[in-house]
Amino acid sequence: MKIYHECIACHIRSAVTSALIMTDDEKLRSAAVKKALVKASDFGSYENLFELFYDIQKEIKAIVPDIDPYLDFKKEFNRICLSLSEGYREKIEKSDNHFEMALRLCLAGNSIDVMQGKKMSKDYLKSSVETALKQPLDAKMMGRLKNEILKAKKILVIGDNAGEIVFDKLFIEFLNRHFAKEGMIIYSVRGGHTLNDSTIDDAIMTGIDKVVKVITTGVDMPAAHLPTCSEEFNQCFREADLVISKGQGNLEALIDEKKNLYFLLKIKCNVIANMLDHKHKVDEIVIFKNEN
Repeated sequence: MKIYHECIACHIRSAVTSALIMTDDEKLRSAAVKKALVKASDFGSYENLFELFYDIQKEIKAIVPDIDPYLDFKKEFNRICLSLSEGYREKIEKSDNHFEMALRLCLAGNSIDVMQGKKMSKDYLKSSVETALKQPLDAKMMGRLKNEILKAKKILVIGDNAGEIVFDKLFIEFLNRHFAKEGMIIYSVRGGHTLNDSTIDDAIMTGIDKVVKVITTGVDMPAAHLPTCSEEFNQCFREADLVISKGQGNLEALIDEKKNLYFLLKIKCNVIANMLDHKHKVDEIVIFKNEN
């Protein structure tokens, strides 16, 4: 993905937020933010957005090595989603269209802007999910995805955020009961802490590792950027005859791949809306397949 100027501002904002969370020392904060700004100013020397983001985050992580600034938030978000999961599981079973409800809930998990941090609450989450469930969704694309799942022999699901992983678990549980054979689905998390994205620790906390084989991308980057991912992940990607990708970061990283690949996400900025040729608007949940 090329580097859009709007994205640079987002990465600087996330760097500043991370620095503020990681330390109370104003000198350390200032030094980290200055290094991040210097790195961002050199955007012209980068070929893609992900390598720029990665280097900016390395400057921030150097403040207090091995500290995950979003760890407490991720745990709390996981707990909130887990506390609601049984109700959503029942919603799937009581629905007139089980597949559509399971898919909508999977999409709804990405509709929540988890980077709002302290604004997150159980009531906010429930409201966000209910709003997403009422949004229009392309019935043709839903039908195509369902048919692809029925035909698939190996499916790779690429996860996105903590908390959202619980909704992915509900979807995979449903697929395991009605569509998939044992070992058919593999689920991927990030290879290390990066923003609020899910890692192997979140997989264990939410129990998704009990319902599906879990691997990592092998890199602490908030996207499945194949050139930096592990050989294990790349091999799973190559061997899968269907890939289901969650969230904007993964879409940015994989949109040009020649693969049977479906993207499930909520559009959260105009850059993504532009990438999808304005067929969808900001705040819409979408199923997208790049067929160009």
